[in-house]
Amino acid sequence: MTPPALVRVTIHVDVDPDTAFAVFTEEIDAWYQRGPHNFADPARAVGIRFEPFVGGRLIEVYDRDTGEGRTMARIDVWDPGKRLVFVDNRETEADVTFEPSDGGTRVTLEHRGFERLAPQEAEQHARFGWRLVFAWYEQYATAQ
Repeated sequence: MTPPALVRVTIHVDVDPDTAFAVFTEEIDAWYQRGPHNFADPARAVGIRFEPFVGGRLIEVYDRDTGEGRTMARIDVWDPGKRLVFVDNRETEADVTFEPSDGGTRVTLEHRGFERLAPQEAEQHARFGWRLVFAWYEQYATAQ
């Protein structure tokens, strides 16, 4: 079986696009679930955060006081309420869009570049990765 080149996940949240974007980015540490498979260094990780600008980082936080830790990705597009694009250290790209829909927001994530990963890793990302993470986000955002 050929591993997927990308994964696309779409959900609906019952908040407007600006709020959906803010919850996804500013509140990621509240909705992103801790666990041994969710961080590169789960023994050290105390949180996760975005730096809110192009060139900023998605960071696995190791020091709560400074907010510093391991860079997980670099932000290429930061367009609040509309779009967020970040690229990880393997050069795979996550593109998240926020579109008004039925009194809420349709949030679509397309993670591209899986052909750069080992076949088993690409398959794992496609089957579980963002599908699981987006379920956490959807549950949290809808409760807001």
